[in-house]
Amino acid sequence: MVDDTSLNKLIDDHGWLDTPQSIITREGKEVDSSSERWHLPYSIWKSTSLDFNKIINLKIRWSVKSYVRDRLERSSVHAGYSVFQHVYTEFLRYAADFDIQHGKQFKEQLISLIESRISVTRKEHRLWALYRPIQWYIYCAENYPELGFCPAYAMELEGMSIPGNPKGEAVRMEDPDKGPLHHSLELPLLIAAMKNDTSKELKHLQEKVAVALSIAFGRNPANLTYLREEDFIDLTPEAEERCYILKIPRIKKKQLSPRDDFLDEYLAPLYANYIIELIDKNAAINTELQFNNRVIPNPKPLFINQNGNRAALLSSDFENAYNVTSADITGLLKSFVARHNLISPVTKSLLQVNTRRLRYTLATGLAAEGISKKELARILDHTDTQHVLVYFEMAGKVVEHLDKAAAKGLSRYLQFFKGKVIDSDDEAVNGERADKHISYIDEENPTDQENIGVCGESSICHLDPPYSCYLCPKFQPYRHAGHEHVLECLLQNREKRLEKYENARLGIQLDEVIAAVAQVTELCAEGNNNG
Repeated sequence: MVDDTSLNKLIDDHGWLDTPQSIITREGKEVDSSSERWHLPYSIWKSTSLDFNKIINLKIRWSVKSYVRDRLERSSVHAGYSVFQHVYTEFLRYAADFDIQHGKQFKEQLISLIESRISVTRKEHRLWALYRPIQWYIYCAENYPELGFCPAYAMELEGMSIPGNPKGEAVRMEDPDKGPLHHSLELPLLIAAMKNDTSKELKHLQEKVAVALSIAFGRNPANLTYLREEDFIDLTPEAEERCYILKIPRIKKKQLSPRDDFLDEYLAPLYANYIIELIDKNAAINTELQFNNRVIPNPKPLFINQNGNRAALLSSDFENAYNVTSADITGLLKSFVARHNLISPVTKSLLQVNTRRLRYTLATGLAAEGISKKELARILDHTDTQHVLVYFEMAGKVVEHLDKAAAKGLSRYLQFFKGKVIDSDDEAVNGERADKHISYIDEENPTDQENIGVCGESSICHLDPPYSCYLCPKFQPYRHAGHEHVLECLLQNREKRLEKYENARLGIQLDEVIAAVAQVTELCAEGNNNG
């Protein structure tokens, strides 16, 4: 086994730059590199420490340190962290199987290891995972061939065609647990739970804001971790109708800091109120940092990590000391679903939610509505339109065939009907008013009419009866009315609209009404059976 003396001699003989005591990253952050464990200032992840002791071979360990240092200084903390993780998980954790020595066999044994990993990942259709490890080998062959890295083999690797990470596959496959949420059957469940959530606990408020921002803007969790209270702005504090914006950090590769650039996004008043509630709750939390007998004031994050951000504290990245991590954001989404016990009508199990799924859901929904590629790219904060093409491929597939049995089966999960079923006008609010009695008229056959219930609204209703009535909490449907017939007509009209216009959005618009009508038919049937 090579010792430190032999390695140091190689470094001295060839004039290589040895690992310094500290490294200044491209972002201007200092990393202590004096030991075998480096703590990187990367607060979006829970653990960003690099343990070089895991790499037994000292020549390989030194070469990995050199490449990680190069990525930290020239690219980003993210690049340095990713290089270490990928080189170790894809190559070096298998090194023991190849008994890599330090003599003449080193070169051949390392090449055998890499060839084996290429073969395995190719069979697994994940060759893209080797991009960074292969770049490490090429870098070492160019700079340190004397260590045993082969320039000729590096040229072979450089000529390989390595596919990109298949990020759009979950969208294309419409995976029920990984692809977009079903726009008619799953997304409304999440929105309804959010609107009905009245809890004022800090975690519950954080959950609600995380869900709202992920649904509204489809951002990655890292964007949300860097949000601060100061990014939420009321443009019209004196006006009766308020206008709010949220300055969302962009986190682009060219930036030195995640907060160097922002996108200003307008917030719906409902979602803005969720943020106001969270900021009010945050007011009681002190985010001043006590360090080395000093008090360090910190900008207050929107999502406060009361236990402190371990990665930020270990690396003295104090301005992010109370940031949550990306995993924390995902955890908030999942705990929201678990707390409300949201069962997916599609999978019949707990709804699987993360920011990526909600990003897919937003994008496919907007594409179905006919948004332009340029505008969708702007909304998702892509630099060009090629990354949004997959959403337009799927635009016509976001609505599935829906029949009466499926509508009734799904209605128990969706619970869109909030009104009260009545047996007669005597039980109804406004039952004596003829102008409040509601009829359903089949748009395909206007002579086909059905009295379906009574409107309990005392003032003028601005909704669109009869479709919107089934979604209104003040609608009082007759128990013995022909709601089954209304359901059949709606289902037929839905299919005709989709065939005629080939516009998925038209189907989505009817699905909530169909589910509500199906729920009413079930309630009426239960009442008749009990009676």
